[in-house]
Amino acid sequence: MPLGSLESHLLDLPPGRKPLDWNTRMKIAAGAASGLEYLHDKMKTPVIYRDLKCSHILLGEGYHPKLSDFGLAIAGPSGDKTHVSTRVMGTYGYCAPDYAMTGQLTFKSDIYSFGVVLLEIITGRKAIDRTKPHNEKNLVVWVCHSYLSFYCLMWNHAC
Repeated sequence: MPLGSLESHLLDLPPGRKPLDWNTRMKIAAGAASGLEYLHDKMKTPVIYRDLKCSHILLGEGYHPKLSDFGLAIAGPSGDKTHVSTRVMGTYGYCAPDYAMTGQLTFKSDIYSFGVVLLEIITGRKAIDRTKPHNEKNLVVWVCHSYLSFYCLMWNHAC
């Protein structure tokens, strides 16, 4: 793809390179969501992607996103089944906690990964960044902690 991966436009930008504007970020997020929707809901045999991350979202002309690298993809549950039991695979920082703990893979596992990608798109930070202080290394943990701190601050001011 001519513009490379989303990762190369969000994270560790070289000096002088401008970050993506907000409209472009939202266009990429919406396009990636459409790709995931296609895999989950519109294919004859639904597919769980299992490794959604910024480096697997490639950008075409006009920043049109395409999902790539289906090496870990697996057929989703069918009929009355709710999950697929499988060995846990994927990338640390993007893997849904319930899947990591139980090995029960659902479409929700991909949605969790997509949420992490959205956080990267919004913040411009990596899912896992070992250069950050301990309590900021994991993006999801950092965002949750920041949200709770803000909520508590607002709650205290309301009283």
